[in-house]
Amino acid sequence: MFDSNQLSSIGFRWVTDNTELLTPYGQELARHPRYYGADELDELKAEQHNIGELMTAVREDTAQVNALMRLMMPVKDIRRSISALDERTLTEVELFEVKRFLLELELLAPQIDKLSARLEGISVTAMPKALDIIDPDGTRSPSFYVSDRLSEKLSAIRAERRRIDEQMKRDGASDELSARRTLLAAEEEDENAKVRTELCERLRPYRARLLENAAAIGRLDFALGKARLAERLGAVMPEVGADVFELKGMTNPRFAEALSDKGRSFVPVSMELTRGAVVITGANMGGKSVAIKTLALNAMLAMCGFAVFAESARIPMIEDMFILSEDREDAMSGLSSFGGEMKAFDAMLRATEKSRTVLVLLDEFARGTNPHEGAALVRAAARLFNARENTYAVLATHFDGVAKLARLHYQVAGLRNADPEKLLMGIKGRGADALADHMDYGLYPVSPDEEPPRDAVKIIKALGVTEEFSGLIDI
Repeated sequence: MFDSNQLSSIGFRWVTDNTELLTPYGQELARHPRYYGADELDELKAEQHNIGELMTAVREDTAQVNALMRLMMPVKDIRRSISALDERTLTEVELFEVKRFLLELELLAPQIDKLSARLEGISVTAMPKALDIIDPDGTRSPSFYVSDRLSEKLSAIRAERRRIDEQMKRDGASDELSARRTLLAAEEEDENAKVRTELCERLRPYRARLLENAAAIGRLDFALGKARLAERLGAVMPEVGADVFELKGMTNPRFAEALSDKGRSFVPVSMELTRGAVVITGANMGGKSVAIKTLALNAMLAMCGFAVFAESARIPMIEDMFILSEDREDAMSGLSSFGGEMKAFDAMLRATEKSRTVLVLLDEFARGTNPHEGAALVRAAARLFNARENTYAVLATHFDGVAKLARLHYQVAGLRNADPEKLLMGIKGRGADALADHMDYGLYPVSPDEEPPRDAVKIIKALGVTEEFSGLIDI
């Protein structure tokens, strides 16, 4: 599975960071999103259903959604206080938190009820009996105070303390009155603790339901956040559990944002995968890495119950995903870049040997060794994946001879169709930045016999690199 650095690299953390969440319960789910396993298709489809319904609500029931969001915003994380009910007496601050949460449930439950008929597995219920325990006076105020109604002894102590306070204000603080007041304060604290213990004992049977409500609020918050993000960025719900692996018009919002800052736009990518090796070829700078990471992002989003950034998507249930890319870091382990890559590759092969369905993404695999051996290693990887019926593998490479082994071959056109004169004019005006304007980053299906585009010499000449060097190139 992708590690934290890889999730950031492919843009997954960008997505979770830009999913606007209102409660600590939803925020925690976003920090550790659930990956739905091979046997959890029904649960994943329920999540997709909920997000789809909430996307409709965001579009068509804006007032209702906004009202719900306003009620969710003040919700605090009280799970620690609730869990402590089994172990000890809660403090007044903790009981205040529980009371506030119960009051919030009174407001949230009817609002969520308006949506619950459309949602699966999400239900928040008010708990008036628990609220009556903690608020026996029925004030329903957001503050907490151990009520006199809970203990006659406590009521009497407080009455006596008030009488002494009034006497001290009137006659002055004598030693006798001060001593008496100190004694009463201690008695009040003791009785207060006893009453809080009794309150906690009476609240204890509601502990599980309190936690269930907190969890349901988190699931709703996260699903609503996913729906709002999808509506804002034009994402769509994928068909998961399909017998094909096809994504049309994929984009990557992290890269799209970076390109937009430079006045450029993201070129959508479409891919159909088959079991075995799918190869992407193209020159360096051509967009192979972006295509790999865009595929990784959208596959990961689909398996985590998000909408995907594509025109349409149909994918199978993927038990595990792995990516090896050029931004690996192996310095901390003392391994060379090549050694670290091979060790990670071996671990991936061993880990996925018995998995049901695996997605493996190799971005410029074996680039850390010489081209002759590197090409041989990538060809060996393609043969291995072709022999594994459980693996969808995508290999992005500029090595020759790999595509001939591919079940499917895609190519980034690069500068193949660029007008040489316009390219030269652009570079004279803007330097190397003009290359991106003429680069075709689209991904096109081609024959396995199609040779990779050879843009290096074209780029060197367009950049005006000295002829003393370029004239010696013997390609």
